[in-house]
Amino acid sequence: MPGTHINKQTACQYSREGCGTPTDRRVSLKTDLRSLQEGGEPEIHERVDLRAWTALGVGGLADLLIRCRSADGLQRALDLLAAYGRDWLVLGSGSRLVPSDYGLRVAVLNLSGNLGLWELDVEGAVAWSGANLAQVCRAAARSGLQGFDALMAASGTVGGAIHAAQAGHFPLRGILEWADVARPGNPVERVRPSARSDADRGLTLDLERRVILRARLKAAGDAASDLHIRLADDRPNRWQKQTRLAGPVFVGPGKVRAEVLLAENGCLGLSVGGARLCESSPNRIRTSRSARAGEILELMQRARQRVMDRAGVELESALRFIDERGRTIEP
Repeated sequence: MPGTHINKQTACQYSREGCGTPTDRRVSLKTDLRSLQEGGEPEIHERVDLRAWTALGVGGLADLLIRCRSADGLQRALDLLAAYGRDWLVLGSGSRLVPSDYGLRVAVLNLSGNLGLWELDVEGAVAWSGANLAQVCRAAARSGLQGFDALMAASGTVGGAIHAAQAGHFPLRGILEWADVARPGNPVERVRPSARSDADRGLTLDLERRVILRARLKAAGDAASDLHIRLADDRPNRWQKQTRLAGPVFVGPGKVRAEVLLAENGCLGLSVGGARLCESSPNRIRTSRSARAGEILELMQRARQRVMDRAGVELESALRFIDERGRTIEP
């Protein structure tokens, strides 16, 4: 799966870090990105409203969104961003991402098209990074594959789940066999998670300056049974139909279920502004159209503090809050 790379001479021509004003460099980057388009990609969008691209419907305007539909298109975008010395942020379905209300100055990569496909086999699935994980798992279940049941209620993409698993926020141990990753100036490489102790839920994958392209997921019996996401059984009311829903919000320590801690310690229906923890599924969060990232952050801080005060247990955030430069903010 070769990528189209920028040679050293061209990279020197593209590299304008330190030359001209920041505005000049941004304009030149956008111009050069458009000149790289082959077959309509990568697709360039400016001043994008992040509320339409995140599961919780929050965030300001992104200066630059680059939509990639193939591995080659992604590689061209990565090579050029690196030549300009620019960082990037990958945005799938935005299920875990809570961007700043002030928007994003960092380049945003969105993976769609062919990068959202998957293929089943007798032992599991090979899915591209932008594929919806819940859809992959439901398709696997319909084909008779066992071991993905507990992942069916998960929201987000395969790539997002792998990043969450690396941080110990998502149970892919024993399920993720390998992942193909892309990085600037290099061919696609395959990485495999290393073994960790049973007490460590995370995966050991080197994803620094790398973008996940596709992954091999294998059926693993009940390996995913420690993911506790419960969907509401009741039909959504009028208010719920006008809201966004995402989760899980927290991860409990060890085998302790975060949703049980939230329910037992007075967090059912806890709300701040346009953000509310669900009463029927307390480890999921609903947001109204007027919700802001700051309200989600405050809601999580209140819920975490309440559980700490009453149960003496510290919950860990499963959502990722980022500032304008794409840097992670600890809630």
